[in-house]
Amino acid sequence: MGVLAGCSTETSGDGGDGDGDSDGGDGGSDDSTPPSWPSYLDDAQGDSEEDARGESEVTVAVGPDGSLVYEPVYLRVDSGTTINFEFESPSHNVKPESQPDGGELEGTEGGEMETVDQGETYSVTLETEGVYTYYCGPHETTGMKGGISVE
Repeated sequence: MGVLAGCSTETSGDGGDGDGDSDGGDGGSDDSTPPSWPSYLDDAQGDSEEDARGESEVTVAVGPDGSLVYEPVYLRVDSGTTINFEFESPSHNVKPESQPDGGELEGTEGGEMETVDQGETYSVTLETEGVYTYYCGPHETTGMKGGISVE
């Protein structure tokens, strides 16, 4: 299944404002420290989290059991991990809300409300480190949102 970006995306991660709080300056990273998820995800349906660092491929269920959620909602992966969005119910899609500069999440084909058939899969390999947020166009207002931290 081909992938086209049908909408523009916001980018985040400019971080270089010169005030000295750039990444990596505080004695290294602590693998147990969870990412700082953006407030966009505050009303996301569900609270499932998965730390899949060390895996080369990860599955995100889209609408499991007919629900309006992505599972997991919060996902941590390494750079170079392939994310497989598996559509377990109809009438959903994946659209990027924000991502780091150079991010690879284009989302599913078509416009904001064009959905993907049940049983289909949308796959993307994320190389650029940072936090990606995404949503289902038809169900964004109900909180069908998710986030991926690429570390």
